Amino acid sequence: MHILVVLTYYYPHWTSLTVHAVRVAEHLAERGHTVTVLTTRHTLDLARDEMVNGVRVVRLWPIARFSRGMITPAFPWAVAQLIAEHDVVQIHTPLPEAPLVAALCRALGRPLLMTHHGDVVMPDSPAEKLVERAAFHILRFAATLADGITSYSEDYARHSPLLWSFRDKLTCIYPPVEFPEPDPVAAAAWKRDLGLEGKCLIGFAGRWVSEKGFDDLLRALPLIRAALPTAHLVFAGERNVVYDDFYRVCQPLIEAQQEHITFLGLIRDRRQLAQFYAMLDLFVLPSHTDMMALTQIEAMLCGTPVVATDIPGARVVVRETGFGRLAPPYNPPALAQVILETLRDRERYLPNPAGVRRIFNTQQTIDAYERLLDWLVRTRSRTNLAARASRRLVRSTLHVIAAAPVTATTTMLTSSAPHTVDAPRSGSLSNADRALLERLLRNEADMAYRRRAITLLDYLELHDGETVLDCGCGMGVYLMFMGRLRRLNLVGVDGDMERLRWAEREHVPASLSNVDIHRLPFADNSFDKVLMSEVLEHLTDDRGALREIFRILKPGGVLALSVPHANYPFWWDPINKTIEALGMRPIQSAGPIAGLWSNHWRLYRPETLRDVVSGAGFAIEALEEQTHYAFPFIHFIVYSIGKPLIEKNMLPRRFRDSADRFRGERNSGSLLNPINLGVRLFRLADARNDHLRGDEQTFVSIVLKARKPV
Repeated sequence: MHILVVLTYYYPHWTSLTVHAVRVAEHLAERGHTVTVLTTRHTLDLARDEMVNGVRVVRLWPIARFSRGMITPAFPWAVAQLIAEHDVVQIHTPLPEAPLVAALCRALGRPLLMTHHGDVVMPDSPAEKLVERAAFHILRFAATLADGITSYSEDYARHSPLLWSFRDKLTCIYPPVEFPEPDPVAAAAWKRDLGLEGKCLIGFAGRWVSEKGFDDLLRALPLIRAALPTAHLVFAGERNVVYDDFYRVCQPLIEAQQEHITFLGLIRDRRQLAQFYAMLDLFVLPSHTDMMALTQIEAMLCGTPVVATDIPGARVVVRETGFGRLAPPYNPPALAQVILETLRDRERYLPNPAGVRRIFNTQQTIDAYERLLDWLVRTRSRTNLAARASRRLVRSTLHVIAAAPVTATTTMLTSSAPHTVDAPRSGSLSNADRALLERLLRNEADMAYRRRAITLLDYLELHDGETVLDCGCGMGVYLMFMGRLRRLNLVGVDGDMERLRWAEREHVPASLSNVDIHRLPFADNSFDKVLMSEVLEHLTDDRGALREIFRILKPGGVLALSVPHANYPFWWDPINKTIEALGMRPIQSAGPIAGLWSNHWRLYRPETLRDVVSGAGFAIEALEEQTHYAFPFIHFIVYSIGKPLIEKNMLPRRFRDSADRFRGERNSGSLLNPINLGVRLFRLADARNDHLRGDEQTFVSIVLKARKPV
């Protein structure tokens, strides 16, 4: 591929944005792609056109600077020429010229990838806030025209007013991180030379701007020293920032305790920076807004634990690795408390660099960018080739669509009467929520799944801003549901990598990890809610797994789970039911005739499930047995026939759109479609479950709501 990269600053300018751009560009060049960078000539000593580590760098001379941007009169002509010469364009935003690049890409038929490095946040002055608002609209226009958008994490994207509006074209890719190993001897010698032996060093780094929250750390320092007199702050970075005079604002706080602060300045040498991290006892990131500071990852790679603020984006590194703690933003006393607690229990949070690299891996990042760029090129190429032929067909196609009668069948959710063992459901879902779920579940052929999905989402009591774990997320359907219902910080984990890859292809709005559920890589009290749908039966140690869930759930947090019922209806799985009646072992392995027992260690009865969940420390609030009536052999029809056809992509598109769980909203509901007709028959059989007598004995599912005591 011939790849054009456009951004305001490039090497030797050195911020997290330029580090990201340089590493992606150079690694793509190493893989044989032709990479050109168009940027500004921000200092006189830089060449206008040169090769840097296999990347051609073209620099345009600016005539003036405004805020964080540059005015380069030659930009429109230069970028237009370069776009025409390349296969695909990647812009790194914030970029003032983004709308122009996007419009030229659209006009010249070149795909555009917008890699976003964070929404523009300016200091609190009228002029700067006007710049911030203008930047939002500029980037929004560019995002509208872009063919693809990348963000560092779904956690940040979900809370970004800019990004979340374009989630249908968003791909989350961790930034590339390459960092040298520190020399412990050199780090100790530097600490000694600085006269800091015997001190407990708390480090922080970056540009000294208001969004980094360094003032909170300065206000926390006296509280920290009151409990830990040897505490000493060490700062590495640029204090004098042209567009934000925040260091001057912080001057009184600095002067009040200057004997307990050491300033090292901007460290450009990466090995020297590694010694900086290595000599610290703790690295702190007190940001008020941050997409994902690479300094956290660099500190962990040097063996130093991290305390970061619990804000979108910034918290991802600590959450994913577990090598640190999170503190509330804008709260110096709470920050001081978390820092002290982390230092007292420092051994617990000491990073394992190999573990950090498994999560933040440069090769995985470059693989993701290469696949995405290639996909954009191939997609746009097909679009360009088909454009003329498509135009000829547009009018006739529209006439056909207009003339055809389209029947959209939407069945509103009716009130159900489940077999309730404990308290009834909480009713946290609104009528609008239920209507949305009905649209999303329009393709659902597994009636027990459809019924328990609504109940479980109701049990979770979801609220905007909460952090929710789908433990055993599979392909991520529940994550998709939850992402549509609320603005949540979603995390999905599963032991099946293929299922997670499927979830990534479907762009589910969550951070996804392949983990052993028996040993979750999250800190204590990390999640507001946890969902476990049809998971416990697959685990060798269900009690141990629930103890892990109890550990990571916040006090007062809700667990909603479902398991298959041990006394299931005959017609749901006639084969295994007959085998069990004859006293033989059911079919537990996967295969063409596998049923409810497939890959399960056990099934549950209400009393067994209650014992397992309460034994982990939970207080059970509701327990229901669901789905007594079933269409004959429905489990076999859905999972032994339908599921393989979908997963192997063997269905025509119009049938797939009416059968795939992710595509419910694409289904018109027409009964001329045989799949829709089949689902309607399944629903007619299932409707009897809305009016149970109360003396039924067999059920497909048990759903349970539990809470971690406060």
